[in-house]
Amino acid sequence: MAFGKEDQQITVTHWFEGTEYPVRPGVYQRQYTYGKTPSVQYCYWDGENWGMGEFTVEQAMRHKDAFMLAPRQQLPWRGVLK
Repeated sequence: MAFGKEDQQITVTHWFEGTEYPVRPGVYQRQYTYGKTPSVQYCYWDGENWGMGEFTVEQAMRHKDAFMLAPRQQLPWRGVLK
């Protein structure tokens, strides 16, 4: 999977199954597939639900206050460590 310049400076955890959920609220990467094309997007986890996928951490953080629920809640995810 190709990542942009921002992603080259980010350390991430291993992938978790979509049936497992993060312990802490925050921004995580989630693995989407559109047709046959894999994509990694940033999503805010509020402790109960995933927010909509975005292309940057900053965009995903906007869902902290104006939460838009992601239609697919059980996708693989991994932690983002800056």
